[in-house]
Amino acid sequence: MITYLGTANPGFAPYAMEELRRRIRGTKLSGIAPGETFTFTTGDLEPEPALKDLRRNEPIFLRHLFPIESECEVTGDREEMAARMNAFAADVGERLQGAKTAIQVRKEQNSPFPFSSAEGRDAIAPTVTKLGGEVVAREADWIVSIYASKKKLFMGCSKPSDNLSDWPGGAVRFRKDEGLISRAAFKLLEAERTFNLPLDRFSHALDLGAAPGGWSSVLLERGLKVTAVDPAEMDKSLELHPNLRHIRRNAADVSFAPGSFDLLVCDMSWDPHHTQRIVSELAPAISAGGSGLITLKLMYRKPVQTIQELVEDYSLHFDVRQVKQLFHNREEVTMWVKRK
Repeated sequence: MITYLGTANPGFAPYAMEELRRRIRGTKLSGIAPGETFTFTTGDLEPEPALKDLRRNEPIFLRHLFPIESECEVTGDREEMAARMNAFAADVGERLQGAKTAIQVRKEQNSPFPFSSAEGRDAIAPTVTKLGGEVVAREADWIVSIYASKKKLFMGCSKPSDNLSDWPGGAVRFRKDEGLISRAAFKLLEAERTFNLPLDRFSHALDLGAAPGGWSSVLLERGLKVTAVDPAEMDKSLELHPNLRHIRRNAADVSFAPGSFDLLVCDMSWDPHHTQRIVSELAPAISAGGSGLITLKLMYRKPVQTIQELVEDYSLHFDVRQVKQLFHNREEVTMWVKRK
């Protein structure tokens, strides 16, 4: 039995823990940072089958994990904490020899841990190099993960695929573009990466609730023709784009010929059940096998139950491939579907 540190979006750790309780028989869970980080065990399951199941069918709310292979008390003493981290790197040195190694250091707010993320990485990078590892930021063979809570320092070393995400804590961060129309665009970019769904493989997209055009702008950059539906104005930078058609009406009041689009995207801030009815009515406009990326707003007290109800309703017209709370989601999750 191995203990892991898990991370969820702020406020959603209880739901991630409940998912794991249902998935892993005999697991033991304990909260660390309220609502965000926690520990869990593989319970009655062997570690590899447990991880394989989590990789194959990712939990909705668990964003990131790593195995806890060493832990100690956290102090504000830089020399002591650096020594602890370097000792751990030396302990796992056989794994790092000749390997590309990422070093990810995080800490809970108000932790006495004396290093920033960059400082913590730099404190042990020389040790990793001496052991024969090459320190990299992306595309690593191994990840050395360090998390400092208010009381303890947790350390582990694992392959990126076993962490669910190769970003520190699953926090997918994109470079800020000065010309970005809306921060909502980050959700679409993250969904593309999370669901391994290259947007440029599609040709004609329907964007419901499109204004001011954050998602449409990403699709246009990928070379798609976009039909944007929203009574509000689109950003001026998109007004004359040759591949954009803007229909200034509510999404509930439009219709299209069957098979008009091979991609539907929807980020409307409406009741998720109302959104489901609109999307389902427009389902015939999506070609068979076409994809949909839909934001589900979690505005009710029981989000897990809400998601289950919505998945059941969407399944009448779509094959629901995955539901995931992305790092850029807030009180919502993102769903990937394919047209039946």
